[in-house]
Amino acid sequence: MRVAVLSDIHANIEAFQAVVSDLEHRTDRILNLGDLVGYNASPNECVELASDIGMQSIQGNHDQAAYDLSLAESFNIFARKAILWTRSVLSKNNMLSLHSLPLNCRFTYALACHGSPESTNSYIELPFQARAILKKMKKGFWGKAKVCLFGHTHKRKIWYMDVRGKVASVEIPLDGTVKLNEDGFYLLNPGSVGQPRNGDPRSSYFIFDTQENTLRFRLVEYDLSETIKKIMNANLPELFAERLVHGT
Repeated sequence: MRVAVLSDIHANIEAFQAVVSDLEHRTDRILNLGDLVGYNASPNECVELASDIGMQSIQGNHDQAAYDLSLAESFNIFARKAILWTRSVLSKNNMLSLHSLPLNCRFTYALACHGSPESTNSYIELPFQARAILKKMKKGFWGKAKVCLFGHTHKRKIWYMDVRGKVASVEIPLDGTVKLNEDGFYLLNPGSVGQPRNGDPRSSYFIFDTQENTLRFRLVEYDLSETIKKIMNANLPELFAERLVHGT
């Protein structure tokens, strides 16, 4: 089975549409690792497109804050402003759709979460953070899954633990395929569709072939100028537009 794994769409409908067009006929299933909304100016459109294409999603921290503002208390001033705006424009049905999403999912091929299997808000960015989660995976804390799909950092990443327990970061080709070792444990981050932070403004995602045990990373261009125009028209922080331009 080929699973398109997306994350952190963040109300960027132009990027989302471009990725959907890019993955057409390539996959059997589409999975989103959280944060359909936040930062950008098309939250309703993104929630509705996710539903239209039958994409399976889990909750991200911005999705949660959209229906429970108390969860945005730890957000910086810019992210909080975006959530307040998002709450003001989200339709009731789309708000309920976000609220109904699961916190994580277990599949036969992987465990899927937003931040980490322990918390939606946790980050897996540093070696010690990756090592702690991989050790728990090896001990069976979350079932028998040897692969964990996660987002939240907006950066494509592969962490690997071998049979000896050694943890390393795996180099990812700019736009290519990675073969997974069946004996190891993995943490896999597809990067972000709607606000990438890899120093590349293109949307990032990957296709996980569960039979071949491979990842095919994809980078997709989209109409950045239209997204920026919508950010400015909505009076959202200009910082969000600048980050999109630089991919940071």
